[in-house]
Amino acid sequence: MARPRSFDRERVIEAATRQFRQSGLHATSAEDLCRATGLGRSSLYNAFGSKDELFAQCLDAYLDLTLARAEEVVGDTGQGAVDRIEALLRGVAAEETERAGSGAPRGCLAVNTVTELADDTAYEACVDRVGRDTTARLELLAAVLRAGQAAGEVTTSISAAGLAAFVHSAVGGLRVASQGRVAAAWSDDIIAATLRSLRPQQLDG
Repeated sequence: MARPRSFDRERVIEAATRQFRQSGLHATSAEDLCRATGLGRSSLYNAFGSKDELFAQCLDAYLDLTLARAEEVVGDTGQGAVDRIEALLRGVAAEETERAGSGAPRGCLAVNTVTELADDTAYEACVDRVGRDTTARLELLAAVLRAGQAAGEVTTSISAAGLAAFVHSAVGGLRVASQGRVAAAWSDDIIAATLRSLRPQQLDG
């Protein structure tokens, strides 16, 4: 009779995700994963198959979790569109500040994945997974911004889809900037500039 697993799968994925965020896929060794998760190599691979399969599961879990958080923030219909975008951006900045203070890995696993693996045909499935996630985020942001345009709160000189891409880029910029240890004031400037660009008086004249 097979022995039951004696570990928390979710906890292992969280620990492995931290390791992958810190070192990337290729630079993370089996020993690194064993040390991060507290599992032996045989237990780790019996449960998850291989390092690549574990990475794919970590990426799935990370994308699902961060998309759900974004949906919760921008889905607050009690606030205006620009306020919801601001809450999203400030939440990202606060998360990165907190991670910096705790010594946890900074930046975005999705951004890191595309940067590291975009030209590696062996990992097309991972890059495609990030692409589908990006599409979902852009649709989410565009819906909020479209509502803001209808309410006269958001500029109409650029399409909601275009503004969504701009906001999404700002989120990525905040994540990347955090890896460079930039001053918190720079994050504030990124957020302020993004919000000014969304408001009608800044672009519609």
